[in-house]
Amino acid sequence: MNLLFYMTFNFIIYSFIGWIIEEVYSYVTVKKIKKEGFLKGPVKPMYGIASTILILYNQILDIDGIPLVLLCFLIPTTVEYISGYVLKHVFNKAYWDYSNLKYNIHGFVTLRFSLYWTLLSFIGVYFLQPAVYNIYKASEKTLIIGACFFSIILTIDFFLTLRNVKKNTFLTQR
Repeated sequence: MNLLFYMTFNFIIYSFIGWIIEEVYSYVTVKKIKKEGFLKGPVKPMYGIASTILILYNQILDIDGIPLVLLCFLIPTTVEYISGYVLKHVFNKAYWDYSNLKYNIHGFVTLRFSLYWTLLSFIGVYFLQPAVYNIYKASEKTLIIGACFFSIILTIDFFLTLRNVKKNTFLTQR
């Protein structure tokens, strides 16, 4: 198994699943689909990054039980904090703000959502990932091509977003 392509595959799958989770959560809580995100495509890289790191730790170190639950808390919370910080301080945009919730840190993370991510991450790593792994192993060569294709699309989306942010920043400074 090619570890780089396997991790890329996981990143893409969980970034897409994260987008679905956010859209469903938005629809359930405010009765509308979220239209704004950092990227334009149906991906949330924050979910892909956190899940891929968790999967890597779990498979390489064979972590289970309480240590896995702790990692399911720490890794997504850390990724969410860093993502929120970078988006706000580098791109001058806050895509979420937990300042009004108890036990938040700088409005980027809050205990409530960290507990949600813990549960979702544990379900993903413990229950969903074995099926994702089997899908990958069954069609590895085809999925490698797909992972390359979606990586290119994601990269284009990222650079177009950066160009758009830079253009909007320039226009607001004038």
